[in-house]
Amino acid sequence: MMKKLYTALAAAATLIAAAVATSACTFFVYQPEEPQSLRDE
Repeated sequence: MMKKLYTALAAAATLIAAAVATSACTFFVYQPEEPQSLRDE
């Protein structure tokens, strides 16, 4: 009984971790344009 519970919990945690990692990678790939006032020219 407990083994099934732990297995289900591990599977759910894996899915949540994959979703969080995917969204974090997508967020960090985005690079907004640097404002003119911050450029070193």
